[in-house]
Amino acid sequence: MIFEVAFTSAMNDLDLAVLARLLDLSTHMHPKMRPDPNSPGVARLDHFSGLFLERGTGEGQWRLEGRTWGRPAPETVHEWHVLVAQGARQLDSGVTLPAPMAGTHPSTPELPLGQAANKRLAHVRRRLVGLP
Repeated sequence: MIFEVAFTSAMNDLDLAVLARLLDLSTHMHPKMRPDPNSPGVARLDHFSGLFLERGTGEGQWRLEGRTWGRPAPETVHEWHVLVAQGARQLDSGVTLPAPMAGTHPSTPELPLGQAANKRLAHVRRRLVGLP
């Protein structure tokens, strides 16, 4: 296990839809036959890693576990952890986000709006790089 996010939820169909949409989670909460020992939800993170929805110890408690059989970069694992924590936070506001990694920089440069804002098609560029 490379990370774990615990949260509390009634896990109704709406909650499952939120997780499926935000985390690309495939869910199978209602087995057609006898109780299924497999994870009620799974998402692929990369070729050697996956995200698994597991039941917690108490009623309404759940865990999202990141597991790997490879060697992903620590920055990648941290991005997955943040994404999963944000998804769980949609269902339980008590979920805390992981602390930022030391020595990391934002992926898009933060440029002040100046001459570039006045140039032709600057609004398209700003949208592409994530600036307002």
